[in-house]
Amino acid sequence: MGTSGVDGTTDELFAGALAEVGADDDERAVPCLVALQNRPTLEVFERAAHLLSCEDPVERELGAQVLRELGPCDAEGRRPFTTETIGVVLAAISDEPDPGVLGRMISALGYHSARQALDLVLGYQVHPAQPVRFAVAAALPDLADPEHTEQRVVEALLRLAGDDNDSVRWYALYALFNETAGVTDGQRRRWATHLIRQADAQRREELSHIATTLADDADTVLRDLLGQGTGTPTK
Repeated sequence: MGTSGVDGTTDELFAGALAEVGADDDERAVPCLVALQNRPTLEVFERAAHLLSCEDPVERELGAQVLRELGPCDAEGRRPFTTETIGVVLAAISDEPDPGVLGRMISALGYHSARQALDLVLGYQVHPAQPVRFAVAAALPDLADPEHTEQRVVEALLRLAGDDNDSVRWYALYALFNETAGVTDGQRRRWATHLIRQADAQRREELSHIATTLADDADTVLRDLLGQGTGTPTK
């Protein structure tokens, strides 16, 4: 029996996972989906990849969700079918009309660190649908240069940090202050000051909460800026 506590044939697991993904319950358990993700065989990959071209958006969503986390990561962050997954998702994403499925595809690219898809994903940062913008905010840290976050990624995260949706804002804020690389303390202080100046009471509270997520050795001036919601930019 798999780590999900569910076993069965591939057909049985796909049928069960389709029902899980199609359920109108964000808090639902998805043991069949997890069992498929823990079964990184060629059969499971090919079935999931095929689902991306189905007419039913629930089937396409299932395909994207299976591919997103199919198999464990190795020491370099790659999964057993990373190259193949990036290829099939990139082939399907431009024709995807459903925002929920599109968000899952963007998420899959992030989970597989598809850095070649960075500019494609950045193109969705102003998409009108919240699930898409949320997926962009969550995926960007895994698509950016791990040694030096690109300026266009920073600009996208700053835009998303001002989003109307609180979940989008939170992921963008967390990425800005915890997952950017090759930037100075002064740059992060300027981002904080910019965001504080534009923030209402709710957003200042969010910035204060972000301060509690910083690493123990983080810049104390930045921590105070975020925590107090006041301050001046540092050169």
